[in-house]
Amino acid sequence: MSDFIFISPGEECSLLLGRKIGQLLEAGDIIALWGELAAGKTLVTRGIAAGVGVSPEVRVTSPTFTIINEYSGRLHLFHLDLYRIAGADELQTFPWREALLGNGAAVIEWPGRLGRLLPEQRWDIEFTISGDQSRTIRIGCHGSKNLSRAAKWFGVLGALQTESACRESSGS
Repeated sequence: MSDFIFISPGEECSLLLGRKIGQLLEAGDIIALWGELAAGKTLVTRGIAAGVGVSPEVRVTSPTFTIINEYSGRLHLFHLDLYRIAGADELQTFPWREALLGNGAAVIEWPGRLGRLLPEQRWDIEFTISGDQSRTIRIGCHGSKNLSRAAKWFGVLGALQTESACRESSGS
């Protein structure tokens, strides 16, 4: 099993999903976030930051203009937003290699901009807007290390669907 589909009815559930992913992260993990603008990539990254222990007082925002934000918690978390980058050659002035190959974990928005430099060993999270607040989120893994962890990840994340924040209201 290398893919898992998660249905989020709203922001609270998406934050909870991110928090659980953050709790599952290990040093060296790379999360590639795929999806259109306003699909929830930064929102889930806020949850991931909370899950790795970034202080709630720290404001987690998309580094659209700074390219890389760093946060300290149980793991050092690098948050890259490559939206404004035309290609990997534009990254040479940024410490992106340290972010992806260091001892922390990395979350990358717009990972396609890395082209062939996107690491093979990674978790892909693809967001599809399925309603005003709802998202269909496909989580996939690449690389032998992640494949060996997939069953645990997908079991933990699947259990979230029973949480009240992740159940669709009966009035919908």
